[in-house]
Amino acid sequence: MTFSYRALMGFLMSFFLAITMSAFSPVVSGAPFEPMGFAVGVAVGTILGTVILAAFPLIPLSMKYALRCGAPEGSAGWFLLKDVLLCTVLVFVISFVLTWMVTGMDALFVNRLLAPMPLMWVICYVVAVQVEPLCMAIAGKILRVPLPGAPEAAVQDATGREQA
Repeated sequence: MTFSYRALMGFLMSFFLAITMSAFSPVVSGAPFEPMGFAVGVAVGTILGTVILAAFPLIPLSMKYALRCGAPEGSAGWFLLKDVLLCTVLVFVISFVLTWMVTGMDALFVNRLLAPMPLMWVICYVVAVQVEPLCMAIAGKILRVPLPGAPEAAVQDATGREQA
């Protein structure tokens, strides 16, 4: 997996997860929804997630995690399992930074961070499972690379015959 694919996938996935977290975080925490907080959350979450997914091989590690769990590459189980690691890392890191930015670091910080985390993780996981195929298709189209997990296309030589 190339750096450009990881970076573009990181941007797309982070954008959707940042929107989700910024929209649902106030609801889950019992705080009022504020448009400025939403906009800042989307911007910070997208930038942070893009940097994380571009700098660290989290997407390939997520794919390996799904394989280690016994899901064949490209199967429904593989698609469902690979988002577990990705969502866990992104939701925790983005939540940590946004909670720190909005509420500051004090004695109740850990409680404010962890109390909504299980529900936020579930919401983000459902969104990630639904938007990841779209993100993969967009990244594949833009960069003209085959989709990870897709069956390998038959390689043809100049005469049009398949090669082994």
